[in-house]
Amino acid sequence: MDPLVVATFAVVVLLEIAIPLLLGWWIVRRFGVSWKVFGYGALFFVVVQVFHTPLVLVTQGPLYLFLQDLLQTETLALAGLALYLGLMAGLFEEVGRWLVFRYFFPRRSIPLRREQGLMFGAGWGGIESIFVALLVLSAMVSYIVLTSGNMVFLPDDPVVTQQAGALLALTPLDILPGLLERIMTITLHIAWSLLVLASVVYARPLLLALAVLWHTVVDFVAVYLGSTVGILVTEASLFVFFVIGLIYILWEWRRLGRSGA
Repeated sequence: MDPLVVATFAVVVLLEIAIPLLLGWWIVRRFGVSWKVFGYGALFFVVVQVFHTPLVLVTQGPLYLFLQDLLQTETLALAGLALYLGLMAGLFEEVGRWLVFRYFFPRRSIPLRREQGLMFGAGWGGIESIFVALLVLSAMVSYIVLTSGNMVFLPDDPVVTQQAGALLALTPLDILPGLLERIMTITLHIAWSLLVLASVVYARPLLLALAVLWHTVVDFVAVYLGSTVGILVTEASLFVFFVIGLIYILWEWRRLGRSGA
């Protein structure tokens, strides 16, 4: 067992939970937004995934086989699957946000203001980060168990053996990019939340379509590059979207402020 790997796992788990909560605390202190809005962001992320995740799990396998037969090229089939997964994420999550802002917020007398969009996006991306942290925690426990000499209990399955080998070969540099990805993803969820909020405030459906497209492209890049060129190139590409998201948040923040939203 490498103590540095275990320590890195622990730090990543802690920060993936702490960062969204600290962000929510800062928004409450800075803008006086209720924690309820953070909770609504977390709640509706879960609600959307209740419908989104089973659909993807059931359809992605048959679709990939169909694309392989149709295109006769592994690369194109993977690109088609990545596009499908990105589109599904974009449609479910951005339309879900739109429904919340359009119908749920008014019924709860929550003003459609930029501060609410900021907090809602923090909750949406924050609960995803916390779920990922739990997965990382599970990986840490598996690493500790395997490095304690308990591989004898693994089933005699080549896939399981391969996964165990990959886990045992981990270094701290393999674990840290996941934390950076969560920070970038939370930022993008805030950007998408403000964009969808703007589509409701300005009654411009085109902005919703833009949010769906943006989300689709980001997930497509993450899935396709992650499967073809590795983690470092993938994270570098996500960093570009992260910078774009930051720029958009600052721009939309000023625009919504001028409009009184």
